[in-house]
Amino acid sequence: MILKEADPKDSQLTALETYLAAPGVPEATRQQIERELKILRAGIKGERESAYDIDFYSGASKNRIVIHDLRIEHNGRVAQIDHLILNRLLEIYVLETKHFSEGVSINEQGEFSIWFAGKPRGIPSPLEQNERHIAVLQDVFKTLEMPTRLGFRLQPSFESLVLVSKNARIGRPDKFDTCRVLKSDQLERWINKNIDSGSPLLMAKVVSVETLTAIANQLIALHRPITPDYRAKFGIGEEWLRPASLPPALTPPATPETDQAAAQTTGDTSASTSKLTTSKLAKALNLKTPELTERLVARGLLELRDGKTYITAEGKAAGGEFRISQKFGPYFLWPENLAV
Repeated sequence: MILKEADPKDSQLTALETYLAAPGVPEATRQQIERELKILRAGIKGERESAYDIDFYSGASKNRIVIHDLRIEHNGRVAQIDHLILNRLLEIYVLETKHFSEGVSINEQGEFSIWFAGKPRGIPSPLEQNERHIAVLQDVFKTLEMPTRLGFRLQPSFESLVLVSKNARIGRPDKFDTCRVLKSDQLERWINKNIDSGSPLLMAKVVSVETLTAIANQLIALHRPITPDYRAKFGIGEEWLRPASLPPALTPPATPETDQAAAQTTGDTSASTSKLTTSKLAKALNLKTPELTERLVARGLLELRDGKTYITAEGKAAGGEFRISQKFGPYFLWPENLAV
């Protein structure tokens, strides 16, 4: 049973793509954004691949509950968990997903390295990362309403696993134990083997599906998603986001006030209630006009050529229009339900 899907990452992708397309971003910053975008896309791909294998078995099971993408803050610590599987034996599988396109190597000291362009690069240990997640979860479970048996409060057990792409190569050392680093398609076999080898005493704490669901819902209620502030992270200034110059006959006015005044003068927004000027659409979406313009560029509805803004064929197909007011100059109109 799947109780929570992964949070959408569309806004993060749009923000990075918008900043990457901004005309004033320096080349060094652009390279950093490109790398961040590549990491984000790889992470999304890895999580989707693992989620498919998880959902195929555990998502269809009446005795398990799946939670994807759970972020919990507790006592000043944060656990960002890719996937959780809970079963009626109160076993909780904490799954960390990693997408290593060229594979991963682990040395005798348990240090992880990924391959990039044929060369190894060290990364933090996902096993240690998962242990920190479990430490937070253990404290969180002390605050949850849990079932009792014979007067004793039942406690969950935790299993830490790292899932990698089924196509990735894994370089394993001879001495360091890497059995908890699995390819995603091996997960079901691990779970079944773990259950089969468990103590008969585990059966004494079997809970109902309803009880398990109540526990899982308490965890989901603690979910605290966060959106990265890429603008602050990369030090992106307002001036980097503006075109160098805006020709009067081909681009929207620079200020929301002019945009609104032009629309009022021509009567376009009153004549067609389904169309809004860029500034009014931005206001309806709780955005600033430059922010909405960035999104329109990122979506391909507008384009920048030589520092000038043009409406594209895609923009016209989406219902966008280019208009000119004799008094106030050019502006754009958009459907009020435009998805940005």
